[in-house]
Amino acid sequence: MKSFVLLFALTLTLFCAQIDEFASNMSYYRDYDTALLQAKKENKPIMLVLVGDYCPWCRKFERKTLQRESIARKVQENFIPVIVDRNLDKENYPKLYYSPRIPTVHFIEPNKERKIFESLGYVQIDEYRDTLDTALTKFKRLQ
Repeated sequence: MKSFVLLFALTLTLFCAQIDEFASNMSYYRDYDTALLQAKKENKPIMLVLVGDYCPWCRKFERKTLQRESIARKVQENFIPVIVDRNLDKENYPKLYYSPRIPTVHFIEPNKERKIFESLGYVQIDEYRDTLDTALTKFKRLQ
């Protein structure tokens, strides 16, 4: 039993390290409140990405979509991106944005903190580019 608990703890630690590495490499925030302050300062929408430690579709979404240069550039130019583990980082984002499905991406207007759009599940590059455009258009309409 001790071995199982130790293995489980090690697995969680490794996954958190994966998210931290992704966030560092891609310039994503790991804390919603910090990102919210920056979003208000820059007048950009928040892109809140919820992932899970056990989710292969989340890893695929990160690798095949979010890390692609064209998507990464568009995200950095137009959004304040945040990535959190849906379960392990519950204190790092508002409960309002919890989702039973992952990956989930919420696009949030920072001043009133209202969701303007969301994307559910793994999304390929072309579709995600359209998602980013839609979220940005909806945000600009609120200005």
